[in-house]
Amino acid sequence: MNETTGIQMVNPSDGHDHLPDTDSADEDVSTDEEAPQLYEIQAWDSEEDILDTKPGLEWWQVTFNLVVVVIGVGVMALPSLPKKGGIILSFVSLFVCGAAISESGIAMWKGTMAANAKSREVVSYEDYGRQALGQAGEYSVVIVQIFYFVGVAAGFVVLIAEALVHISGDRYEISAVIWILAPVLGLISLLPNITTISKAVPLAVLGVIVLCCIIIIKSSMDSQRWGHWSTDAQEKLHRLWPVGAMDLGSVTATLFGAYGVNGNVPSVLCEMKNPMEFPKAYRTAMGIVTTLYMLVMGCGYWGYGQFMQDDIVESMTRFPANGQEAFTVEYAQWTGPTAKALEEIVSICLFVKLMIGLPLNLMVIFYSLQTFTYTKNFVPLGTWRNKVMRLSVVALAVLIAQLVPNFGKLFALVCSIFGPLMQCFFPIWFSYKIRKAQGAPMTASGRRIFHGLILLLAFFTMTVGFIQSLKAVLEK
Repeated sequence: MNETTGIQMVNPSDGHDHLPDTDSADEDVSTDEEAPQLYEIQAWDSEEDILDTKPGLEWWQVTFNLVVVVIGVGVMALPSLPKKGGIILSFVSLFVCGAAISESGIAMWKGTMAANAKSREVVSYEDYGRQALGQAGEYSVVIVQIFYFVGVAAGFVVLIAEALVHISGDRYEISAVIWILAPVLGLISLLPNITTISKAVPLAVLGVIVLCCIIIIKSSMDSQRWGHWSTDAQEKLHRLWPVGAMDLGSVTATLFGAYGVNGNVPSVLCEMKNPMEFPKAYRTAMGIVTTLYMLVMGCGYWGYGQFMQDDIVESMTRFPANGQEAFTVEYAQWTGPTAKALEEIVSICLFVKLMIGLPLNLMVIFYSLQTFTYTKNFVPLGTWRNKVMRLSVVALAVLIAQLVPNFGKLFALVCSIFGPLMQCFFPIWFSYKIRKAQGAPMTASGRRIFHGLILLLAFFTMTVGFIQSLKAVLEK
């Protein structure tokens, strides 16, 4: 049995490819006997019924993996989106952004398949950029990914600090907790590998699923509490439409981050048994995610409306006694029902998910700097310069978290620029360049119009979304 290929070679001869000597009187060999031949044992020669020996993931396994990749800390920002965008246009934006990113992912699939038609050259996002624009494409992807994941890491730091504040019973200020976290995160960044942490990813997935379920159930239960409020209070409770069209900018920015998955498309394709089934797996995953996001955003906003706090955990664990208190009294002075036990449960789930996810996000940055042409020779793995680089990245993330200690605002600001680039602009543009270079059939005119509209949405988010997100950050 060949240990590499699993193919058994059968050769009943002595290893020499010759016929016996027919003149020999000592051997009784038939003259019409043919020389033994090498024969490759095939799957169908097996006595077993299992004939499918091709390795790889089935489409439904890919669907599960994509759902796991997409659902992350972005869910914490979803319930508050209708506060700015209104119920109707926030839901419209949810479906539009989901459809835009899904179509961009399919375009990325086509570009990757075209590039890998003759040889498997694209196995990562960086490879995808290099196939499209050479080194310029690769550099663009690396730089955008570094800035994006530094911003996301800062958001993780904010959420970890908030979770610890809740677990401690609100005894400490979030800024103090962030400083306390800094050396711990620095030590984590110096880990030579994250194999042990990677094994805990299912625990992180369980944590975020429990978190989503709690948001949906608790907010739905709390929506019954304001049913006895005055008519005037109930009229102010929910907003159907945004105050201005520009308010949708920060909404779409957050959604680009919440749906972020297209950076994983090339690597997922390389793991599939039949890459032609990717569209089915991808669209199924996005449908599942959209349904979950719709429930989280809809139930969360319906339960707490315009008096929702920036930290959804605070809204779920303390409720105002009446409508007047909800809109005129500070959160700390609310006298309605509390749920301190739930606060600790939610915070622990969030803390576990974040402490597993943060090192994985940091490793993306470290790997990019360790392999990037202009930095790999300066920060090789194992050197003191590499350690300084890792600590500097953590320090930058901590500094950003201190400057913007509000996850929703920070997440929208980061994703307003880098989300549209990674999720829509690069996938569509690079796919066009690759398929054109390969001589593949170009996209039909109707789909090109759709792609044009997607790019307009991306441009809207990168301009209006960035301006609105920046204004929100600068507001006291």
